[in-house]
Amino acid sequence: MEIINNTYEIDNISYALDKYFDNNTIFFDIECTGLSPRKSFIYLIGYAIRLGNMVTVTQLLANNESEEIEILNEFENVIRNYDKLLGFNSTRFDESFIVERCKKYKLNTVIKQKKHLDMYLTTTKAKCLLDLPNYKQKTIEGFLGLNRKDEYDGGQLIPVYQHYSLTNDQESKKLILLHNYEDVKGMIYIADILSYSDILTSDLRFVNMELDEDKLRFEIETDIALPSSINKIREYGMYIIKNNRIYVTLNIFKGTLETYLPDYKNYYYLISEDIIIPRSLGESMDKSNRRPATRKECKVVAEGSYVSLPKGIDVGSTRTFKASYESKEAYISVSDIKEDIIIKITRYMLKH
Repeated sequence: MEIINNTYEIDNISYALDKYFDNNTIFFDIECTGLSPRKSFIYLIGYAIRLGNMVTVTQLLANNESEEIEILNEFENVIRNYDKLLGFNSTRFDESFIVERCKKYKLNTVIKQKKHLDMYLTTTKAKCLLDLPNYKQKTIEGFLGLNRKDEYDGGQLIPVYQHYSLTNDQESKKLILLHNYEDVKGMIYIADILSYSDILTSDLRFVNMELDEDKLRFEIETDIALPSSINKIREYGMYIIKNNRIYVTLNIFKGTLETYLPDYKNYYYLISEDIIIPRSLGESMDKSNRRPATRKECKVVAEGSYVSLPKGIDVGSTRTFKASYESKEAYISVSDIKEDIIIKITRYMLKH
């Protein structure tokens, strides 16, 4: 078994890196000779630890299958000193693979006792924001602007490792070490992608609002500065996230709409006049000209400026308006828009 160490300095500790990669966390990634832990073995484990701005990437290389038990033992000794694990697709693959290989050697592993964050699974929660073609590590690296030297994937390197194991070819060794090193270093770099899922549940604070002829614009502040901006267009408006600010623009409709009163049982419908009146006023009127109002009839028609609401959003007790009773599209009057409604709309737009 060989142990290779490389240390480098991080120029800027971002929000996500500071939150998720502290001194009690270990990044890790494995390389193996196939996808089945029963038919394949682990030949390389790379892991990274952080101390302040300094990161050390350590690689445990098995020169052949007989040394697999050595790198597993060494990795176990390391992770016993840390409470948290970070990896990419690591709960479903890396962790499970290590558990199965430890069973083969009757090793007691502590890996399942650790708090384990899988960056892949966490990132997919932010699909509504990211819209990436896929959520592979190299795709995320490209989105965040990282260009790696390694051009291989794990599968392509299996015969390269096998060649190294048989011949001790040093060029083959460099290739497998470079791939694993850039995987580990790349994971550290793309920790920033976790800020996109975090912003979905972060605190949102109203900053300001302005109204013009056909648009309502407002600005929201968060504690999270995204590394790359996001632009999204919806049928009812759009938003831009830049650094720690969210700029929302909603389309305004001007015209006549209807709002439906929830307490329709407290109203009569006057047949000859096609209007509703409170029951207290209608009791004395001719019974032939009045009847209990239905939900559809119990409405108020109002002319004004309105904002189209996203489908499914809950605005509480705030009045909503429609073009007709059957219409599925709901509006809210511009005059009824308050800070809490703005926050609700913004949060809904981010998640849908």
